[in-house]
Amino acid sequence: MAALAYLLLPVTGMIAYFTSGSPRVRWHGLQAVLIGILWPVAIYGFSALSPGAGLVAWAGGGALWLGLMISAAAGFDLSIPVVGRYLRRAAEQGPGGDSGPV
Repeated sequence: MAALAYLLLPVTGMIAYFTSGSPRVRWHGLQAVLIGILWPVAIYGFSALSPGAGLVAWAGGGALWLGLMISAAAGFDLSIPVVGRYLRRAAEQGPGGDSGPV
């Protein structure tokens, strides 16, 4: 289920976060939402610099997306640097500050 959070960024990430009872799945859901927001912003921003920079942002984001999805499917929990620990803490709390669905 954690790997499916990355399938259709950021929609499946939100579904995973709000419906899962597992902190691991909720954490992957939050990472998917973050990537789903930041990746297009990065492509747009870097494309303003040059078309080549936009292509690099597209390829880099795609590599990150695939890497996170494949590693989650394999049971490895790769984290986005810096913000990963904050997302993990938020996932442990769950939506609304509780421990998730009962």
